[in-house]
Order: sequence, then C-alpha cells, then structure tokens
Amino acid sequence: MSLPRKGSRSVSHGGHRYRWLVRRQPTYSQGAFSAPMTVAVERIADEPGVVLVVNLRVSRPDNWIQPHQTALTPAIVRKIIQAALDAGWKPEAEGGAYEYEHSLIRDQP
Repeated sequence: MSLPRKGSRSVSHGGHRYRWLVRRQPTYSQGAFSAPMTVAVERIADEPGVVLVVNLRVSRPDNWIQPHQTALTPAIVRKIIQAALDAGWKPEAEGGAYEYEHSLIRDQP
C-alpha cells in the first residue's frame, strides 16, 4: 500500500523522509458525526512498506456539526512518527497498515 504523491506533504525525521496525508474531504461519518480525523504516514523509499494510520482522536476541522480550527503541522507529524516508532511501528517492514492513536488538542476559535 502506498500514499498518492498528489496532495501529500513530506517531512524529515531521523534521517529519513516521510510522506503524510489527510483526506481532502471528510467521509460521511467524519463530516456528520464524530468519527475521528486520521492521517496516513509512510516512509519514502524504493520499496513500499507499512503505512502508519493515525487516529487523532479529534473530529475534523470541517465537521459539519461542530467546525473548529485545529491544525496538523509538520512538527506534530514528526512527534507522531517518533511516538509510533517507539511503540513498534516498523515502516520498512512488509504487511498491512499499522494503526496508532495519538491525541491532538482541539483548538477553540
């Protein structure tokens, strides 16, 4: 499994390059209900590896019921990558997605 290049952003951490992506549009459950925002992260390499799928435990900023101004920055993504690596994510391994939870603080407007 691999992330599309279009719409993704890159970040460096620990001497490696990573690509991360948040969906452009919310799924119906993310928009209408309180399904959490997710971010997908992968190491940029010649061979595809395990994609990190992170549940941010906060609704999307474009939630239709309660919109807010929470931002996901490259610095936060670096912290998420380090925490997932410490928890056992092996981005160079083969296999399905590695699911991880990381609380993101919801900013109030």
